[in-house]
Amino acid sequence: MAYIVRIARAAELQIEAFATYLTDYSDELAFEQRDRLVRILSVQLAESPNTWSYFALTGAPYRAYLFRVGRRTHYWIIYTVDDEAKVVEVLSFWNSARDPLTLEF
Repeated sequence: MAYIVRIARAAELQIEAFATYLTDYSDELAFEQRDRLVRILSVQLAESPNTWSYFALTGAPYRAYLFRVGRRTHYWIIYTVDDEAKVVEVLSFWNSARDPLTLEF
């Protein structure tokens, strides 16, 4: 049974900033990566969120999926899983190049 994926407001804002960043390169790239991100959230995280390990910077209960765009652009999709309620809560779409001390939920 699939999980419900919820996206926190902070993560929504980070995803919007990411989309704007990609649009500066090209609309085609932005649409392609948006579609990839939607697939990851709606298929991979919704169907098997416990596949990915706990986030190295925080540990449990936070899990993380590394979303890669090319060789140098990486974002962590940081989320929690409530197995009883079947809910995945995406808390952050965090640029991995940032200082780890800037990570907030």
